[in-house]
Amino acid sequence: MKQLFCILFIGGLLFCSNYALCIKTLENKTASDTSIISREYLDIIERTDSIVWYLLDPMSEDSTVIEMGMMGEILLYKNDTLEERCNALKSILAYPQSFAKCDLVKESTFLPDVSVCFFLEKNIVTFSYSFYCDLCRFERNGKYQDTDGELIRKSIIQMACEIFPKDRYLRNLKRKEK
Repeated sequence: MKQLFCILFIGGLLFCSNYALCIKTLENKTASDTSIISREYLDIIERTDSIVWYLLDPMSEDSTVIEMGMMGEILLYKNDTLEERCNALKSILAYPQSFAKCDLVKESTFLPDVSVCFFLEKNIVTFSYSFYCDLCRFERNGKYQDTDGELIRKSIIQMACEIFPKDRYLRNLKRKEK
């Protein structure tokens, strides 16, 4: 009788753990499938080795400065080593409800104020944000996806202010957001 009880008990535990694993997998699959951000970008962002923030001047016309692609002059850059902030940024960008699906297209020139590079081995994804129009861009290997970033604006401003606390433009944005 004890043996039968033990077998049933162990079988029940295996069933429960398999059921929980299936539910967790289904939840993860559902979350990743509902995001409007391409899986190509999210896979690298979620598993990144390191994160580097860039403060940009998209209107710079100085030909002697270091530029970030066609996005403008790099004013400052900083490796983000604070694990809590890195995890928060990855979570915000990977969260399906961070970006609303919208059929309307913003007709504005993309002039990013901050960029964040996510490095994973030899792969790089660049996330850029323009505060004047709340447009953000995910870029990898010359391909990009633009999306409305209005829902994550406050979070990106807060994190950018933590990274670049002396920047007057970012401090003014943060003050206006309150």
